[in-house]
Amino acid sequence: MEQDTSVPRSITDILVERGVPVTAEGKARAGRRLREADERRDTASRAALLARLRSGVPA
Repeated sequence: MEQDTSVPRSITDILVERGVPVTAEGKARAGRRLREADERRDTASRAALLARLRSGVPA
């Protein structure tokens, strides 16, 4: 299967095409939640966990 790369579309356009209501308030809320999740992300702990998993040592 080939991926269509002819016309880049925004996430908003894709959601609207699928009948999902998109509002400025909803987009702001989603952006805020993504930023909050990014702030909670602990990249050092995740890297350590992945290293343990890849080496076969129980986590």
